[in-house]
Order: sequence, then structure tokens, then C-alpha cells
Amino acid sequence: MDLDGTLADSMPVMTAATDRFLKELGLERMGGGHHRWAGRTPFDIMGALKEHNGLDIPVQELVERYYKLVDAAYTDQATVMPGGRRLLAAASQRGVFTAVVTSTLRSVAEGFLAHQGLREMVNAVVTVEDIRRGKPDPEPYLLALKISGLRADQALAVEDAPMGARSATGAGLATWIMAPRGAQDFPRIAGVAGFINRLDQLIPCLQG
Repeated sequence: MDLDGTLADSMPVMTAATDRFLKELGLERMGGGHHRWAGRTPFDIMGALKEHNGLDIPVQELVERYYKLVDAAYTDQATVMPGGRRLLAAASQRGVFTAVVTSTLRSVAEGFLAHQGLREMVNAVVTVEDIRRGKPDPEPYLLALKISGLRADQALAVEDAPMGARSATGAGLATWIMAPRGAQDFPRIAGVAGFINRLDQLIPCLQG
């Protein structure tokens, strides 16, 4: 499953960090709306930001500056999405392999899982640092499948954004969309199994 907006209720933290980051750069906004960027790697996002605004700052430095702001608030302020703890506990009890597949940095993902007491219930963490091509490319989920030893038809994915959904469905996974505020704005994507507003709604789908 994805992290930001799916397992972690972290979007307010990410939005605040983004606003502060842009202010420090003298910029007003990213442009394009949430769904344009959600799920993309930070290197893709910063590369586009650099090019669009003619910034004379290396992409790596932009990523590092942004994540200093994220790290300052993420661990203490991001919380677990509704039903997330119950879903992971049920999966662990039934021997179901679980993986977090995220476009963020490993330090952020691992820090969140450890702080929330979830790390022992997650078998693998795939981050942007493990791949060459980020979401919407299927590579992140294909790597998670490889690590798990499962076939695509033996697994499911949970995402909250179109980029992530395309990555998961492209890997052949039946994909559920975490949409607490409804699915009215979500585009139609082949392979999307349905929409949920709590992660523990997926407990009946677990097969150990």
C-alpha cells in the first residue's frame, strides 16, 4: 500500500511543508493541483519545479531542503489513517505479506512506521531510493511483488492518487482507492477494484 494519504494521514503536514518550502524559494505555488504531483517522486517534482521557474539550484539540493522541512513535522504530526492499524494487525495475524510502496524517502517512511509502532507489521518498504522509475510506472509495485514472492493475482494494492493507482494496476494488481472524502473527482482507471473510506474495510479481502 501507499504511504501518504493512504496509510499515513500526512497530507496536511506535506501541504504545510510545501507552502513553507515555496515561500523560502520566493514562489507562490507548485501549479497543477494535488493530483498532478501526488505519487510522483520528489526528484521528478523538484526537476519540474526547477525547470518551470528557472531555478539555479541542483535538484538534489531542492529535495534535501524540502525534506528537512518535512522531517521536522512528519513524525510527530502525521497519524495513521482510519482502520490502518487494524488492517495491518489483521494481516500480520493471518500471515499476509504487507509492503509499503511510497514515493517518499526511506527515512520518512521508516520513521513514521517506527513512531506509530507499525514497523513490525510491515514486511517490506519500497521507496523512491529503491527504483529507477517512480509512479505511475509499475516498477515500484513490481519490486514489491518480487520481494514478496507473490504473483500479481495473489495481491492487492491500496492507493489514494491516480499516479499511484496507475502504477499498481500497471503491475497487474487489483487496486483499491482510499477516498475518505468520496470518489467523485477520481478518474476512471482500468483495474481499480473499488473505493474505501477506511482501510479496515479490506480485512475480508485478506487471505493468509
